Amino acid sequence: MLTITQLAEWLHLDVKDDRIVRHFATDSRAQLEDGLYVPIQGARVDGHRFLEGAKNQGAIVTLWKKGIDRPDIDIVFLEVDEPLVALQHIAKRYLMQIAPKIVAITGSNGKTSTKDMVESVLKTTFKTHKTQGNFNSDIGMPLTILMMPADTEVAVLEMGMNGFGDIEFLSNLAEPDIALVTNIGESHAEQVGGRSGIAKAKLEIQSGLKPGGHLFVDGDEPLLAEVEAEKIGYQIGNTYRIETKEATFFGTAFTYDGTAFHLPVLGKHQVRNAAYAIATARALGVTDARIQEGFDAVELTPMRMERLLFEETAVINDAYNASPTSMNAAIETVTALEGYTTRVLVLGDMYELGDQERLLHASVGKRIALPVSHAILVGEKGAWIAEGISDPSVQIQFATTVEDAAKRLRPLLGERTIVLLKASRGMALERILTYLNEN
Repeated sequence: MLTITQLAEWLHLDVKDDRIVRHFATDSRAQLEDGLYVPIQGARVDGHRFLEGAKNQGAIVTLWKKGIDRPDIDIVFLEVDEPLVALQHIAKRYLMQIAPKIVAITGSNGKTSTKDMVESVLKTTFKTHKTQGNFNSDIGMPLTILMMPADTEVAVLEMGMNGFGDIEFLSNLAEPDIALVTNIGESHAEQVGGRSGIAKAKLEIQSGLKPGGHLFVDGDEPLLAEVEAEKIGYQIGNTYRIETKEATFFGTAFTYDGTAFHLPVLGKHQVRNAAYAIATARALGVTDARIQEGFDAVELTPMRMERLLFEETAVINDAYNASPTSMNAAIETVTALEGYTTRVLVLGDMYELGDQERLLHASVGKRIALPVSHAILVGEKGAWIAEGISDPSVQIQFATTVEDAAKRLRPLLGERTIVLLKASRGMALERILTYLNEN
């Protein structure tokens, strides 16, 4: 456990206070009992204004920017040049103190599912700690590190980006032993100049990779063909090859490097994520039996290819987020599942696609054909998907709102129906289930 004294020493401050710091947050409304509050100055909001709220939530110490007047509040002030930089420095020192193995994960899609699978297989053998939610930024990752128990043996850290330099910074902070690049999609293309820029930005994860560390990447991605790494994929020639053997609503049987595994999760793309977990686990000495045990117990973050039954209808709730790559993968999953006479795609807007967004939405439509029977397209951007659908057998309906989509979906429900929900987070497409319950 960290004390206020230790935090002060790491920041070269002379403050003596042996109280243990148990929580860390930049949000004054968060759980802060015996905690450190880190006020962040943004373009519109200055966290220093909310110190009293943090104190009321239990904070006992704060990183305080020099030059800002201290309010008359009974809390320990650690004065620093920049609170965020100080937070990152403290996280680095704590990581060095605990010295766990570090698994770093980035990619356009699949980061969170891969993180969940890696953690599930590793915790069969090691004491593990993983990124919670989307705490994968220059603020979130230090907080993730500082909430790590002192006996952690492996830390699984997700790394997100908005532009060049973001992942480089996070990699240098964490210094991973194993780095994973799940895939190269289209999200953030407008910030980095297209998919080639995304590949370059994601590969910044190599920056902090320890000497002798493992770099695992998507071996089926042409943009990563020249990267010196261990490649994982379906194509012949990869370092480790995966093959899907059987896919049902209840899971997927596959082989990795010739060894059979079963994953109670839907989707060919999820098999690739599972393959990263196998590669990571084997690199750390976990047995195949323990890896399968981890798969059997895996719990993915909600709304990632989540299997649900609504009355008699099978529903795949993949509504947490969307890009053309992940949407195509989800459509492929629905198409491959057997035993359904009605396959309904409820698809909505995809965001952050840059000036090619209309074309990219239409490219998804080109993947929609029999055995898909119905496409319910939600929102303005969702309607662009229809421009790519050429199979006249697919019945297309347009919905202006999620509630409207629910009304159009209701008559299609039944025992032999499977439904996919997929759109970017801003659509909150999962609300369709709430509206169905109300009707």
